[in-house]
Amino acid sequence: MLKPTGAPSQLPRTAIAAVALLLSTVILGAEPLTSIPNPRVRDGTWVTDMAGALAPDTVARLNATITDLERATGAEMAVVVIKSLDGLSVEEAANKLFALWGIGKKGKDNGLLLLWSTGDRRVRVEVGYGLESVLPDGKVGAVLDAYVIPQFRSGQFDAGILAGVDTLVRAVRNEAIELPPPATESYETQAGIRTLWIPLVTAVPAGLASIIGFRRWRRHRRRRCPQCHSMMARLGETEDDALLEEGQRLEERIASVDYDVWKCPTCAHHFTLRYPKWFSKYDQCPQCHNRTKSSTQTTIVAATTSSSGSASVEERCEFCSFHREYTKVLPQITQSSSSGSSSHGSSSSFGGGRSGGGGASRGY
Repeated sequence: MLKPTGAPSQLPRTAIAAVALLLSTVILGAEPLTSIPNPRVRDGTWVTDMAGALAPDTVARLNATITDLERATGAEMAVVVIKSLDGLSVEEAANKLFALWGIGKKGKDNGLLLLWSTGDRRVRVEVGYGLESVLPDGKVGAVLDAYVIPQFRSGQFDAGILAGVDTLVRAVRNEAIELPPPATESYETQAGIRTLWIPLVTAVPAGLASIIGFRRWRRHRRRRCPQCHSMMARLGETEDDALLEEGQRLEERIASVDYDVWKCPTCAHHFTLRYPKWFSKYDQCPQCHNRTKSSTQTTIVAATTSSSGSASVEERCEFCSFHREYTKVLPQITQSSSSGSSSHGSSSSFGGGRSGGGGASRGY
């Protein structure tokens, strides 16, 4: 009986290897990840919004903020918005995209990636090795819990992304940031399995919890009437509208300011306390002085690494007749000398940083 030669026996192994490679490509979602445009290669910016979920002025602000961060510290950050994770967990997708682009400087590993999947309703911040000391996993999770997820749950996606990026940038700059205690429960996805975990309450600094509790108590504590010294009552949202001015009622409707009206049941004396919202797209109007002015920025010529750009800005007040349009200069983007030297290949103009999977994820 003839024994089979060695050459034919190699064919099944080759075929099996090819099939395994094809399956791994499908399973790992390599095609969707490689199809995400690298913003540094595309136009020298930091943001890729494939879902079209962010306003143009939000993207411009993000690019300006991250450019300032890179100039000041050398750290690099990418913000990526996609429609779907295509079957991957958000942790796996972020880790692989981080490695594919090489976010952060080679040797310093000072990169950050904020990945948001609109269809999966998941957000992930991936942290490079070199930034884990200033942004440990718990701190990143607290940033998401305090600044991003509450805004996302109320539909304020631009505000959530801006607030999250601003806070992360301040942390990288070693600036003080205010973080409330983490939620008593949150959901994390590992290898596609959703599990419930309970953070250790003892890890929350008692002093920070006390400050937040004091602020809440200070706002809602009972007050004594300055006229007759009886105890006053805080009116409900519907009742206090009758005692607010028209501009104040509008501020509450657009969620730029919250008002508390306290009224004495004995002598009917009342007063109003003003609480501006921390994050709002509205600013104070220079004409009526209500916090009802919005601003829209449209890029005319995008800034690049070789020239500055320009944008048209329109400001409009929701309450009065104030309206102004002007053109502003977008600063030239400064590209680090180490950009383009990524060890991940010539397809990346980030600096070649690495991540070990540090960071945090949240759903909303």
